[in-house]
Amino acid sequence: MNMRWAGYLLFALGMINWRYQNSFGKGAPLWICGLAILGATYIPVLSKFLASKAGVAIVAVIGTLLLVLAFTA
Repeated sequence: MNMRWAGYLLFALGMINWRYQNSFGKGAPLWICGLAILGATYIPVLSKFLASKAGVAIVAVIGTLLLVLAFTA
């Protein structure tokens, strides 16, 4: 899984959610997490971890939880 794509996805979903729900608290965690993932992909040590199975699993779980929280809250 390409983690930059995951970062872009979370960033875009956070911005869309923020716009349509007019709530910083609902959209911000998504785009902040997306920017953190994007930033981590440019740091070699973190990029290597994100490419591992454990990194993919952690990002998938956190991303899913943030999406559920943002769209149901």
